[in-house]
Amino acid sequence: MKTQLFSLAVIVSIAVGCSQTTTRKDVASAQDKLQSEQQKTSDTIRDAQRDVVDAQQRGQEHRVSRPVVTDVTPRDQRNMEKVEVNAAEKIAKQRERERAAAANVKDKEQEFQTSQARDEYVNKVEQQLADTDKRIDLLKQNASNVQGADKDSINRQVDVLKTQRDMAKKALNDLKSAELANWKNHQEHVQLALRDLDNSMKTVR
Repeated sequence: MKTQLFSLAVIVSIAVGCSQTTTRKDVASAQDKLQSEQQKTSDTIRDAQRDVVDAQQRGQEHRVSRPVVTDVTPRDQRNMEKVEVNAAEKIAKQRERERAAAANVKDKEQEFQTSQARDEYVNKVEQQLADTDKRIDLLKQNASNVQGADKDSINRQVDVLKTQRDMAKKALNDLKSAELANWKNHQEHVQLALRDLDNSMKTVR
């Protein structure tokens, strides 16, 4: 099922020809990266804890090996503190990478939803423009069967529809080439062009 959905998303993105598209595969890749970072965090914590335990054991063995067992020496204490600091730094850096991976997953999921909404809208407009092209072709056929004023009238209608269709197509192309996050800023221009086109279509006989 996931494979079918991914294939559909790819087909849609190719069909609409948008410059920036986030697919289900991108989301899955980000999720895999997060899982990998989560595993690395667990490994880092385990390794850091082991380093601290090893350092403690070495300090204990060092004290036991002395002729007279004493408390922790300043040198042993410094070594222990160094190991603990290094362990804490490794854990902190890895947790930061994990947080970045989690944030990336959220970004990709949002981008995917935005891509779907934009692509659905683009497909809808493309279909509307395709219907307009069919109507224009029909008008051209009608014009070829008449003469005089009727022919001139139909040709004028064709010219108006073609001009408005081209304006709507340009507005749609601008939307498709826009950054994904900004596509809705171009939607109003497309809507206005489509409204003019639709009004002219209603007047065609």
